[in-house]
Amino acid sequence: MHAALTNAAVVARKSLPLKDKFIIGLIVCFAAIAMTLEGYWLIFNQVMESRTDLFANVLAFYWPADYTYRIPGYPSEKSFTLALEGVNTLITPWLSFLLIWAIVKSKPYRYPLQLGIATYTFYGTLLYYLVAHISGYAVFASHDPYPYLLFYLANLPWFAAYAWMSWDAYRAITRRYCSG
Repeated sequence: MHAALTNAAVVARKSLPLKDKFIIGLIVCFAAIAMTLEGYWLIFNQVMESRTDLFANVLAFYWPADYTYRIPGYPSEKSFTLALEGVNTLITPWLSFLLIWAIVKSKPYRYPLQLGIATYTFYGTLLYYLVAHISGYAVFASHDPYPYLLFYLANLPWFAAYAWMSWDAYRAITRRYCSG
C-alpha cells in the first residue's frame, strides 16, 4: 500500500502544470501548421494559382487578405512573406520541439528558450501587421471588411499566444533571478 501511494505521489509531482500542457498544445498546433500548410506554400509558392489540391484550396481562402500567397515572382512584399514563413517553417518547429523537451524534462534553459522563440515569433507577426498597415493594406484584394477580418483573425492566434508565452517566460525568469 505504501509503495502505491509513493508511486502516485511521484506521478502527481511529475505531472505537468496545466499552463505547460497548454503551451505544449499550442506549440504542437503551430508546428503542425508550419510543417504542413506553410511548408507546402514554401515549396509551391511560385505556382499556387495553378494548383488545385487540398492544401492549395485551403491557402486560397487567405488570398483576399494577402495576394503574395498566390502570385509568382519575388516582389518585395512577397519576399517579406517568404522570409517570415521560411523562419516559421524551417527553424521555429525544431526549436519548439526542443522547447517541449525542455518543458517535459524541466531543463534549466526552458524559459530562456521559450522567451527567445516567443519573442521573435510575436515580433514577426507584429511586423507582418505593421507592414500591411503602413502600406495601406496594399496586398489586400479589396478593402472590404472581409480581407481585414481574415488578415487579423487568421494571424491572431500566433500574435496572442506568443505574446503570452513571452510574458510567461519573462515572469518566470525575473521571479527566479530578481527575487530575494
